[in-house]
Order: sequence, then C-alpha cells, then structure tokens
Amino acid sequence: MSILLPAMIYKSPGINKKPGGGTYDYICVETQDVLDEKLAEGWFLSSSEAVDYAGNKANGIKKLKQKLAIKPTKEKKASKPLSRRHNVSSEIDPDLETGRPTRDELKAKAAELGIKFHHRLTDKNLGELIDDKLMAENKED
Repeated sequence: MSILLPAMIYKSPGINKKPGGGTYDYICVETQDVLDEKLAEGWFLSSSEAVDYAGNKANGIKKLKQKLAIKPTKEKKASKPLSRRHNVSSEIDPDLETGRPTRDELKAKAAELGIKFHHRLTDKNLGELIDDKLMAENKED
C-alpha cells in the first residue's frame, strides 16, 4: 500500500471528538519507518477505522458529575419576636389611644387658623405648624 508522506494517523480514544460519535487522537508522521512502527502500535490511517476498532472505548473517559449535596434550608426567624410585636386591632384607632388628633382634625384646625399647607405634609409637621401658630397668637394676646 502506498501512502503519501507526511501523513496523519489516528488512534482512539483520544481528545478530539468525531462528529459521528467517538473520540480520537492524531499525529503526523514523516517517514515510512515511523508510519510502520505506529501502525504496529495500534494507530490507523483514518479516524473512522480507529473509532470502529476501539468500539465502546471510543467515547473516551466520561467524567462523572458529582451530585450536588442538597443543603438543608435554614429556619427563617421572624424579624421581631412574637412577644414584641404589637397586635393592633383594626377596630381600634391608634390615635384615639394616644390622644393624638387625626388627619381630618388637623386639616380642620389648620383651615380655622388660616394655615396653608401642602397635601404631602406629614401629620407631625402639620401639628407643629398649628402649635407654632397658636403660640404666636398667645404671645400677641
């Protein structure tokens, strides 16, 4: 058999994947003596022959994927312990318990005193405006 040199020869299994399946490795030989020596060692003239000869071994060594250990989930703790949470019933208005005026009462008092305010003003700041106006009126008297 006459082969043109330099030539590539193949062995399976190897690091290169063959599209039809299997893996192979290849080298290039320059002389007839090296070619004969490699063919005797189990190298082949085509990748197909090498993969066919290797059979089941042609797919190479498969790396087994380690199954990830499922970690137990941590118990979620409440941000505030139940003993510290304030259970406010929807029936009870918290402003009535503390004696603070409601938003509607603050608006009415501000209108009575002639105080103009923006609708986004907080209850606290509106209360301070009303207190300042009442203090100013008390000083004038």
